[in-house]
Amino acid sequence: MIVSPLMSGRPAPAQRGVALILVLVLLPLVAIIVTQLSFEATISSQLASNLLANQQFKGAVQARLAQMRLRLLRDLKDDEEDPQSAYDSYADLWGTDGGETGAVVRKGDREYGDEVTLYTEVYDEQGKFNLNLLSHNDAQRRGRAREWFVHLLDFLRDSRFGDLRDNQWDLDPAQAAEIADAVVKLCLGEERDARIPKAKIPAPNANMQQGLYTVDDLVFAHTLLREKRILETFTDIDSGQTMPGLLDFVTVYGDGRLNANTAPIQVLRAMFREPEGQQRIAESIFHGRGGFLNTDEDADLKHERDEERREYLDNEDEQGAQSLEQAYKNLNDIVQNVDGMNDQAMLRRNDIDVGRDFTVRTNFFLIVVTARRDNFLYQRRAVFQRHAKGTVTWETEVRTADLGDIPAAEYKEVGADAP
Repeated sequence: MIVSPLMSGRPAPAQRGVALILVLVLLPLVAIIVTQLSFEATISSQLASNLLANQQFKGAVQARLAQMRLRLLRDLKDDEEDPQSAYDSYADLWGTDGGETGAVVRKGDREYGDEVTLYTEVYDEQGKFNLNLLSHNDAQRRGRAREWFVHLLDFLRDSRFGDLRDNQWDLDPAQAAEIADAVVKLCLGEERDARIPKAKIPAPNANMQQGLYTVDDLVFAHTLLREKRILETFTDIDSGQTMPGLLDFVTVYGDGRLNANTAPIQVLRAMFREPEGQQRIAESIFHGRGGFLNTDEDADLKHERDEERREYLDNEDEQGAQSLEQAYKNLNDIVQNVDGMNDQAMLRRNDIDVGRDFTVRTNFFLIVVTARRDNFLYQRRAVFQRHAKGTVTWETEVRTADLGDIPAAEYKEVGADAP
C-alpha cells in the first residue's frame, strides 16, 4: 500500500521550500523591526533624559536669578536703613566680592551624571558708558559723549597703557571715529532698520532720547564692528590674549552718570581728553575704590589683600574683612580723595563735571547665570531695575552651547573652564 505525504502528515517538499523561503524573508524583516524599535526606544530615552536635564537647567538658573533679585532688594533696604552705606560697589551683597556671587555652585551628583554647575556674573549697568548720551538733546553733551565714545573704542584693545600687547584687533583713532559717527547716526534714528521692533525699555531721563533699544543693536552700525570682532570678548589664538568686548563697557540703561565704584578702567580713561587724565587720574579713581590693574605690582597687592581678607574670614571676623573694602561713599569722596579731581582748571579742560558725570549709586544690573552639565551650557541673562517696591525686568535672553563644538581657546567666552 502506498501512503501519500498528505496522508502521512508530513509536508510535501514543495511546501517545505515555501516555508523556508518565508522564514528567510521574514527573519530579516523581524530583525529590522526589532532594531528600529530598539533605536526608537533609545532615542525616546535620550529625549526624556535631555528634557529632564533641560528642566534641571531652567530650574537651577531660575532659582539663582530669584536669589540675586532678593539680594538686590535686601541691599537697597540696608542702604535705606543706614544712609552711611547708601552707595553701590562690587563689595555689596549683590556683588561678586562681598556677595560671593562669583562662587561656583554645584547641584546633583557627579557619580550619577546629573551634576549641574552654576556660574554667576553680576554687572553694574551704570558703571558703563551710556550710549543714549550720543542722542542727548543738548548738542554740547552729544559732542562730549561722542568724544568719550571715540576714546573708548580707541583704548579698548590699545597697547599704550600696558593692559594688552599690540594686536590685530585694535582700532586706530581714525577707525574709532568712523565707527563712533556711524553709531551716532544709529542712535539718532538716521540709519535704522525699520524691521527692528521697539522694545519696552525705560527712557534714561527727559534730556536723552532712547536711541538704541539694546546694545546688540550696535551690530547694525558699522562693518568694522564685525570684522574686528569689537563687540565680543574672545581669546586671540595667535597671541593667547583675551580681547575685551565693547558690549561689556556700554549700556542703554540709567541716567548717563557713571558709578565711580564700578566703572572699568577703560571707561574711566576714555572720559578724559588729556593724557594726564587718561592715565594718572583715571588710575587714581580706579585704585581709590580698591581696583587693581593688569600689572605685576597690582597683582601682588591684590594677592596680599586677598590673603588678609581670608585670614579675617577664617577667624570669623566679618568686620575686619569689611574694613578692607574700599568704595566712594559720596561724590565728595571722589573730589577730596582723588588727586587731580579738585583741580577745576583740569576739569574744565576735559569738560568733566563731577555732579553731572559721576554717581555712587546704581539701580540697573545685568545678572548672567550659566548652568553647565558635562559639555552642555544653558545661560540666562536678565537686566533688573530695582526700586523701593521691587524690581522691573527690562530684558531677558537665553543662550545655549555645546562645548564640544567650541575650540578650546574660546572657552573663556562662555564663562567656563575647558574640561
